[in-house]
Amino acid sequence: MNMLNLHDIAESPELLEVGRKAIEDTLIEWRDGRMSEIGRGNGLVIHEKNGSDSCVIRFGPEYALQIGLQAIADHLSDSQED
Repeated sequence: MNMLNLHDIAESPELLEVGRKAIEDTLIEWRDGRMSEIGRGNGLVIHEKNGSDSCVIRFGPEYALQIGLQAIADHLSDSQED
């Protein structure tokens, strides 16, 4: 894959799915590990395993962005090696 800029990434369904999946997987890990950032006023929440609502903020949007971007960067790096 050629060098992409952020606009290309933002318009790529494949790359957005890579980032989304990484964020969701991390949310699940944090939920199952009963982890959260203390004192967050806003952030990401995931349903409990049984499907019930949760009011526990697992982590903030800045961490989610970092997770997603890192997953995309790793994916692009792996693609260049092929």
